[in-house]
Amino acid sequence: MADHTEDVCNDWHGGQGDKVTFINNTGMSCAIKQEKGTTWPFKDGPPLPIPVGQSISTHLKNPLKNGKYPYSVDCCKDKVPKVVTVP
Repeated sequence: MADHTEDVCNDWHGGQGDKVTFINNTGMSCAIKQEKGTTWPFKDGPPLPIPVGQSISTHLKNPLKNGKYPYSVDCCKDKVPKVVTVP
């Protein structure tokens, strides 16, 4: 298992059970939320709140099938779903 540190507004790659720390540098509070009709890939939440200028850590579920897992982040300027790709 690996540890990842990711900007909350970026897509990223991870593996089953990996730890991820999301960093919020957006200047506002964030919430990571489940995209309607998709599988939630994280052990915690949804939602996962992230205060301004702070970070939170969670893990990808284990087991988690290989694939792309979209989720929404309400504070990102582009407003498009973010994706974690496993593996």
